[in-house]
Parts: sequence; structure tokens; C-alpha cells
Amino acid sequence: MTVGGVKRPLFTVKGEAIRGRANREAAEAAWHEMVVMDAVPETGEDNEVRTILELYLQDLERREVSAKTLKNYTAYFKSFLKRHPRLLVRELRPAHVHQWWRLSHPAWGNSTMNLSGSAFKAAMRWAALPGKGGAIIPRNPLDGMALPTMRKRSSDVVITEAEFAGLLALVKSAEVRDVLVVAWETGTRPVNIARATAANLTAGGNALIFADWNTAPGSAVHKTFAKTGRPLVVPLPDAARDVCNRLAAARPAGPLFLTPRGLPWTDLRLANTVLHYATRAGLKGRFTAYSCRHTRATALLEQGHSDADVAAILGNTPAVVNKNYSHVAAKFDRLRDVLNGSRKVTET
Repeated sequence: MTVGGVKRPLFTVKGEAIRGRANREAAEAAWHEMVVMDAVPETGEDNEVRTILELYLQDLERREVSAKTLKNYTAYFKSFLKRHPRLLVRELRPAHVHQWWRLSHPAWGNSTMNLSGSAFKAAMRWAALPGKGGAIIPRNPLDGMALPTMRKRSSDVVITEAEFAGLLALVKSAEVRDVLVVAWETGTRPVNIARATAANLTAGGNALIFADWNTAPGSAVHKTFAKTGRPLVVPLPDAARDVCNRLAAARPAGPLFLTPRGLPWTDLRLANTVLHYATRAGLKGRFTAYSCRHTRATALLEQGHSDADVAAILGNTPAVVNKNYSHVAAKFDRLRDVLNGSRKVTET
């Protein structure tokens, strides 16, 4: 195609040249994108919001964000544009987002509204920054937009040892038991269990290490690797170590943990499985895929372990542990004992 008097070849978003009549549809899609991109910088805030959101999604895809994030953002933007199809950037206000929540998704809670609102703020911030979207709009029209506070579910999904034992007694599948035991014993994120392979197991079998050097090319290392660049170490207590070593011996290649049907675990498969057993155990709404993590963190804090130690075990920072778990009853008994002890010293 010719843009500005210059002939340009057409490429897919992955940089592959588009040639031949059989690829007409791909060529037209690339042509449309190039025309839009060519006009965006000059149009500025007179661009349609639709255009900015489309370009932002393309940038997310190029940056290879998780499939779940891309899917969620696409759904949010599609729903918003159905209500505001021709809205211009200069017309966009926080009120449009609030109206969309109220009229299109009245059943959404604070968490979903927070996540969707964050997606729109990120898209506009990306488009306004020179180093991100190339300042294709002069300002971020959603800058400063307040978002609903996400509800912290940590205290709601903490269960007791007896409750977990009761739930585990209902599980007849060895594959499901293995996942639940390792999750309960370690408190690691469910996604780490799903990703674990024999290559992640240390020589002594005492820990799982998720690093770039033992992760298959193109696969995610762990949740915070892109930000920190540091490996994640998951210590394995005896029960969890026994499970991982047994599975590593049986499956030297591929995922350690598989479903009863021999499929890799996914977020949806694990969530549905956990919901099934939680319902049977009378723990529906209290036991989720993350309950093991929240329970382990709370138990460690209640036992008097420092935020730093708990953070190291969970693969978090002390600040994250304090933010997410300090509002739970964790450490209250220990702090009460400290106060009682101070009174005794004074009295003597």
C-alpha cells in the first residue's frame, strides 16, 4: 500500500510479510490498521475511544501479556463500546465509565469494577505517554478517576485444619489429592503448581524453583518475574516434597500435576474442581483455589513469624503480606501477649 507517497509492505502484528491472493483478508486487516495508525498522531483527542482501545489491545498482544488479561480487557472494551460506540477521546469522562457499570453491569461488585476501570485508565495512560503509546493523545482523560475499593477476601477464605481434612477425605482422585496437598502445605499460588515440572525440582527435592533457566521458551516463569527478574523458590514441607518427588519420578517431562483425565491443570479446571468439593464439604464461598495460600499466610503470622519470613515463603514482599493479611486476626494473640507482658514488668 502507499502511505504519504511511500510504498509500504504489509505485515502481520508478528512481523510476518503478507503475500498472495489467498491472504487477502489478512492484508485488508493490516491495511486498516496502518491507515488508522497513520492518522492517529495527527487526530489527537479527536480520535474515537474505539481506536485508542484497539491500538492498546494490539500493543498488549505484542508485549505477550497473559491470555487471561488480554481476554478480560477485550471483553471490557467491547462491552463499553457497545454502550458508547462513537465516543471521542476529548468527550471521555469518568462518568462514562460509571454509567457503563451502572447500566450494562449492575451486578458487578467492587472488584470487577476496579479491574475493568484499571484497564481503561491503563489504556488512556499508555496513549498519553511519549514512551508508551507515543503521546498519540495530548492528555489522559481518565487521570485521577477513583476506583471502587477491592474487597479483601483473605479472612473470608481462611479455613481450619479440621475443615481441610474433612474436605480432603471426600476426594477419591489421587490427582486432585496431590494438587490440594501441595497447595495446602506450601501456600504457593495455584498457577505455580500447574506450571511445575521435574526441571523445577531442586536436586535434593526440598523446593521448587521457577527461573528462566528451567522454564520452557515462550512460557511464563512466575507471576512477578517480569518485574523482578528473580527466581521464585517454593519450599516443600515433607508431605509436599513426597508428592513432588513421586510425580517427578513418574513424569520426568511435562507437567508434574495432571487432572484425572490426564490434562494439564488450568485456572478454570482447578476452580471448578475446588468448587465441587467445597460444595460437598459445606464450604462453598469459603474454600477457593486460593484458600490454601490465605490460610497458610494467616497461620504463619498467628504463630509469630515475621512478615519477611512469610513473604519469603509465599514469594511476596513484606509490604504485600502486611497489606493483604495484617487486617486479618493474624498476630493478634501474640500482640496481646506482648501487651500483657509489658504490664507484668511494670507491676514488678
